[in-house]
Amino acid sequence: MPKQLVFYMSKEDEEAFLQYLRSTGDPVILPATSPSSDFAPIAFLPEPTEDEATRKFWLQNNTVRLPLATEYAPEKNCYVIDGFQSPVVEFQRSWIVSNMMLAGGIRADMNYLDSDKQDLAPKPAEFRNWFESIQNWIRKNFFHLTLLTYVGPGAEKFSNEGGILH
Repeated sequence: MPKQLVFYMSKEDEEAFLQYLRSTGDPVILPATSPSSDFAPIAFLPEPTEDEATRKFWLQNNTVRLPLATEYAPEKNCYVIDGFQSPVVEFQRSWIVSNMMLAGGIRADMNYLDSDKQDLAPKPAEFRNWFESIQNWIRKNFFHLTLLTYVGPGAEKFSNEGGILH
């Protein structure tokens, strides 16, 4: 069962989040798709738009020793990361359309299929602990809205000034 949190992040909230991530070992941001099976880390996130390529990314901590599992997606004519088999966190960014902020979130599978044992195995403790630290940072720094939904200070300001959290 994957673990996840939903959140609303303004640009400032996202910058604080990324600054925290940089303090957690050796993290990299990977694009959702790649023209080759070698996913090159990106240095800066683009402006979020309706194009999924600007909103969906993978977070990887290079200190976790589990290989990145990629596969070719013919319908997209590119490679994608298998989030179930890889030690990655799916990162969906919040973005604003008109005066409405759409939710983002983080999600990660804590197990993977061990092909030698042909059974589910837990991902390494370093990965599980890293994901827990990310969740804890969000819980500590963001306002708790509902069961799994949090609102960053900047997104809360957006809402207080008449913006709609959707």
